[in-house]
Amino acid sequence: MVGNELCRERNNKTMIKPAFKKIYVILGEQDQGNLEWVLQTLSFLYSHVNLTSNIYLVSENLSDSMPQVERIQKNINEFLSEHLFARLYVHIVHPAPPSAMDDIRLCYKYLKQSTDKFDQEGYRHQELPRLILLPVLVPDDQVKPIQLIDLLDVLKNSFLLSSLYLNKDTLDLAQDEKLLSLTDKVYYGIGNSRKMTDVVCNLFRQDILDDSLDKIEINDLSMTEPCPDSLIISAQDCNVYSCMDAFLKNESLAKIYETHSLEELLADYYQQDKSKRDCLGCREQVINSFADSPKSLATDQEIGALLYHFGILRQESEDDFQAVKNFKQSLNLSPIEETDPVYFRLGIGYTKIGHYDQALKAFKSVEIAYQGQYFFHFYKGLCYFGTQDYATALEEFSNALQSKPQHDDQIRILIYIGTCFNNLGKYEQAVGELEKAKETAGDVKEIYNALGFSYFMIKDYDKSIENLKMAVEIDPFSAIDYASLGSNYREKGDLNMAIGMYEKALALDPGMTSAREHLERLNKKL
Repeated sequence: MVGNELCRERNNKTMIKPAFKKIYVILGEQDQGNLEWVLQTLSFLYSHVNLTSNIYLVSENLSDSMPQVERIQKNINEFLSEHLFARLYVHIVHPAPPSAMDDIRLCYKYLKQSTDKFDQEGYRHQELPRLILLPVLVPDDQVKPIQLIDLLDVLKNSFLLSSLYLNKDTLDLAQDEKLLSLTDKVYYGIGNSRKMTDVVCNLFRQDILDDSLDKIEINDLSMTEPCPDSLIISAQDCNVYSCMDAFLKNESLAKIYETHSLEELLADYYQQDKSKRDCLGCREQVINSFADSPKSLATDQEIGALLYHFGILRQESEDDFQAVKNFKQSLNLSPIEETDPVYFRLGIGYTKIGHYDQALKAFKSVEIAYQGQYFFHFYKGLCYFGTQDYATALEEFSNALQSKPQHDDQIRILIYIGTCFNNLGKYEQAVGELEKAKETAGDVKEIYNALGFSYFMIKDYDKSIENLKMAVEIDPFSAIDYASLGSNYREKGDLNMAIGMYEKALALDPGMTSAREHLERLNKKL
């Protein structure tokens, strides 16, 4: 019995899932079958929401969709009446053309009357009502500000906090201070489309942007994780989608009224491999899509900080081209006094993609702030090394070494210093630095490889062979080290050993021209 109880408790824990934060319902034609399916789906999902969950009812025409909106709201009322500790924010999204203003007023008057029980309950307990209606008006380019002001004033007097959805052709409305004073929030659409499917995507995008900005504000840097749990329910095609990306790609969870039960739908939602979606890329695209939307200076600066963090995440995943793009965008938005770390990261990004001149230009911008820090001199050294200015690279690596780097970085710097000396033809000095690295690091292939070259150049073939043997012991697939061993044995006159090494090198890398040429010459001598 005890074992069964423990098993049951363990199963209950595994069934606990996060609540859906957003549920978007795109209303279709007044098809009773589709409406019943939507109601059934919503009734099932109500038990998977919490006190901060939002439902968006999206309609092409509020008057025509009123029977559906009314029925869904009745459905919500029933749920809230049975669950006294539940609350829902219901956003009603619809066009607001000049010809429909009177009808819209009447619709909201009726809808507001149906929430009277919850309003009275909130007033009695001096708390937020458990059902909150939030109109989202989508005006067209024919509407006059005064028409919207009159409508918003009526809604506000009915305790309805309204939002506006503005496209490029209605942005001028955002300049009217009286209009904005009556508006709780402004959503900005992309382009001029007022199709409700496009409106849903833009609402979703703005939610992603707001979520990203909120994370930056509270220093929550989990930007690669999926968005808060959301669903898009389309009564137009009877499909359910797990996020905006899936909706845009027409990748539905299921056409559930035909083949799936609601329990299966939920199981599919939680079992889908969300790691296949590039959630960070989605956030980056959202920021780019809102680039031309009007924003305050403070919001621009927050987005600059967001882009800087995106760049760091891309850099850590070695997506350096995207990291550079993010850092450049961040510089355009960040205040001057906060740009030093952005320039430094930009310099690292340029270094990694081989744009050394641009990297050095970025590093020059932070010379004062980062002077004396070993990693600053190290990356500058890499740039000069990449441009084959080995003398200047040597200076920077030496500065980095004097700035007390961490152990692993010290080894890397010593290897680069030794390689610089090799490239400058100062092989004795190269040996000195590389031997120091060997004493500190232990078995690192790159050290043995570089020492093999240094000793070869000063004609100490036995030492060279000793180090190169260590290199191939660490990496048995290193064709270049086998070829170098071949050259050492050749210089010592041990032609059979040399041939054997060249053959091993070519077996690993048939395209190694120098090894093939040496091998052919040696075979002719035998």
